[in-house]
Amino acid sequence: MRMSMKKTFSMMLMLFVFALALAVPAFAAASNYEFLDAAGNPSPHASSFTNDAVVSGSTVTVHYDTDYIYGLKVYNSATDAYDTITGTVSGDFIYFTFDVADFEENLPVQLGVNAGPHSGYMNLQIKWNL
Repeated sequence: MRMSMKKTFSMMLMLFVFALALAVPAFAAASNYEFLDAAGNPSPHASSFTNDAVVSGSTVTVHYDTDYIYGLKVYNSATDAYDTITGTVSGDFIYFTFDVADFEENLPVQLGVNAGPHSGYMNLQIKWNL
């Protein structure tokens, strides 16, 4: 009986570790960009909702879970205003595609966030880690 109990406990422990190992990457932040707050400080909370951007030349596609993000506005220095980027929903994700003039500079954005009574557009910056 004791040997059976040890094996059962060991198997349950291994299963728990395996499940935890699979769950951690699901909440991993993007590696090729991060969000900064409006003052330029890292925003770990906002960055935790990111997935890696797809970069092709100067065109970038980012995507977010639709449970948390509903919109994106990107600053346009030529007009000194924010351009609303039309999102495309596929499954549980919303995809935004836009052009970036300079990956060396932080890009001001407004991210539409679903956060209950705090929902709305957050002023952030994208710092590219390419």
